[in-house]
Amino acid sequence: MNVASTFRGIPLWATAVMACFSVARAQTNITAPDMFNQVGQYRRVYSNATNTTVAVASLLGTTGGPQAWDFTSGPQEVTARYDYIAASEGTNGADFAALGAVIAERRIDEAITNDAGFLYYKQDPSKGRIDYGTYTPDSSSFQPELQFTNGLQDFPNSIHYGDAWQGTTIFYSLIIGTPAQITYTATDTVDAYGLVTLPSIGFLDCLRVHEVVEYNVAVDIGDGTGYQSLETVYGLNYYWLAPSHGIVVQINATEPDGSQPADGLPDGASTLERMFEAYHPTTLTNTMPNIQGFKMTLGKTAALLQWTALTGASSYTVQYTTNLVNTTNWQTLKTTTSNYALDPAAVTPAAPLRFYRVVGVVGPK
Repeated sequence: MNVASTFRGIPLWATAVMACFSVARAQTNITAPDMFNQVGQYRRVYSNATNTTVAVASLLGTTGGPQAWDFTSGPQEVTARYDYIAASEGTNGADFAALGAVIAERRIDEAITNDAGFLYYKQDPSKGRIDYGTYTPDSSSFQPELQFTNGLQDFPNSIHYGDAWQGTTIFYSLIIGTPAQITYTATDTVDAYGLVTLPSIGFLDCLRVHEVVEYNVAVDIGDGTGYQSLETVYGLNYYWLAPSHGIVVQINATEPDGSQPADGLPDGASTLERMFEAYHPTTLTNTMPNIQGFKMTLGKTAALLQWTALTGASSYTVQYTTNLVNTTNWQTLKTTTSNYALDPAAVTPAAPLRFYRVVGVVGPK
């Protein structure tokens, strides 16, 4: 956690100040050791309840960067745990190990521990994370085991801002008892970078991955004509990846009516997961510098906000809010290359309580 916070209560006109300091490097990179691919690792996340829709448009931000995403609050009807075990130890794991899987990612709702789902994969030294199938009894009681006909590249070994990749595979399932062939294609672009804030963890550098998914569904009705095209289902996923933490946030949405979910997900998402705990043995000691020396001085016409200049910082963004309950309500007061800012509103007698945070960006503009 690389946040140093200071609360200063200023009695004059009931003005309050909070300094929330963090530093974002210009752009981060994600490599294979940052992901979860070792037996014994685990992570825990908060999620919304099944079959609910979550409003996420205000959380997504924009493309490019640097920018900041605040996921400290959100739905937590479900606390889920992901454990990383040997593929052979998962349900029907021998089937997937025979295909090439090495790791099983086991997901459980901690309130329903006897209903685990599995993703089977390996971390290939040249191709990245390769998926071989899933076992998900909660999503398909007809056929919970789905084997991919070819290894699907999920994430490459090295991920940078601006990268793009695509993966395609075919698997077979049952739709209301009818054999179905699904051609799955995912197209990924790393479209943004900056800082992500997580519950209990704090600030981390991150990359955001924008993923468009297509499920082309064909069914065999048994008339001898083989598989015939039935429908195409589209999905849109966002992933936030952080060094030594892998996927820290994911947002998923699907449109069963044949339309493509709109960027920005104005109609909401089916899943919002936020990491709040992880065990990742390769996690490095956090040496990211903090902004120090924040102070506020009230003058006749403005409040002067100051902090110690940070070596290598290209800019600082000062933000304020009047409501700490609504963590998405931060407003930008000023972006500056100096280590100070003025806020005239802070000395207005009728002004409500104001809280401030300062984010510095290390690296080129």
